[in-house]
Amino acid sequence: MIAIILAGGKGSRMNRGTYTASEKALIRIGKRGNQKRLLDLVVETVRASNVEDFFVAVTKSTPKTKEYCKFANYKTVETPGEGYHEDLWYLLPRYPEFVSVACDIPFLRSEHINAIIDAYHSHRVSVTGAIPLDMLPESESITPSHSFEYGGKELVSCGINVVTNSKDSIPFIFDDPLLAININTDADLRVARRILALK
Repeated sequence: MIAIILAGGKGSRMNRGTYTASEKALIRIGKRGNQKRLLDLVVETVRASNVEDFFVAVTKSTPKTKEYCKFANYKTVETPGEGYHEDLWYLLPRYPEFVSVACDIPFLRSEHINAIIDAYHSHRVSVTGAIPLDMLPESESITPSHSFEYGGKELVSCGINVVTNSKDSIPFIFDDPLLAININTDADLRVARRILALK
């Protein structure tokens, strides 16, 4: 099983005037003096997991991310950048099964990746990582990327999936509310930075 880190989004909901990185994957986060790029955080987590290899998916919208990947010696694959699901469908003919990981989930851990791979091996269908919507802390202004209903529960997608050609799909429900923090907006970035500062 390989992982493909999706780092080709336009990041159109981010205010470019509030930080120095012009592309979302390159935003630095963490405690002062020990800040890392979002992409590097995810790469470290992927490398510590059970995946055999990984690629970073880039698009024409992320030329600096592509350039940084070359500098960091990360293998890349180019996608059209027409949307999240469209890019996944573009990748499937070449990679019939893979773990897709968004580049903007700073609280992803290798155990999360290993767990969703195990779920795939148990069921042999596509797997969508999710957490219950009611698990999100009300005190934080977290903007869920996508929510859906399954088995009478409202779930929030958390940016990690096993993508296959199977027509069937199941959710894998994590019990870690921090996985719901995808850096899609400036408010999400502030929440993540505040939490990391307390760790």
